[in-house]
Amino acid sequence: MEYKIIESGSKGNCLIIDDMMFDCGVNYKAIRQELYEIRYLFITHTHTDHLKLSTFNRIVRDFPRITTVGNWDVGYKVPLNETVGDYTVLELPDRKIQCFPCVHDVPTTGFAVTIGDESFIYATDTASLEHAPDMKFNYFFIESNHDENIIKQIRNTAVKQYGYDAWKGAMRHLSTQQSKAFYYMHRKDKDSLYIELHKSERFY
Repeated sequence: MEYKIIESGSKGNCLIIDDMMFDCGVNYKAIRQELYEIRYLFITHTHTDHLKLSTFNRIVRDFPRITTVGNWDVGYKVPLNETVGDYTVLELPDRKIQCFPCVHDVPTTGFAVTIGDESFIYATDTASLEHAPDMKFNYFFIESNHDENIIKQIRNTAVKQYGYDAWKGAMRHLSTQQSKAFYYMHRKDKDSLYIELHKSERFY
């Protein structure tokens, strides 16, 4: 599989894997040329760094053939071709999409995709991958937001140091230790590819 990270982090998120785009929290100009090859757009949740409304609306207007997929909360914000539940399975002609709930402060969906004999998982903005399918993957596009050891050091001083509760915010995201543990427990073999997403600039 071919992939391209357009942006990943608090400033915006958009990832392309073959003919699929995951999230569109970036400016339309940054992805316009990529959209000619895209067949599916998956939106994980409604935070603006994952769903930029102006970008989504331009995609739907300019590329109506692209199938849009998201959960019910996303569906309140934008029109979707497929509205999925926590454990919806989409059996498409050439691929299988398994949805699963992520643990965040808004309803968030992760996706496990199987095409032929290859599979990958995409999950970001989640405190846990406990609801992910118990299967083996060739590719892992998963959050690796912060180092637990660094976060522990600022637990009692976060508000004073940063003006907001950075520790509490980090607890809504998957740590590097959790991310790597999931990878090692679910990789198909030693060649399975691990791509870390949504890294904190401050605590990674």
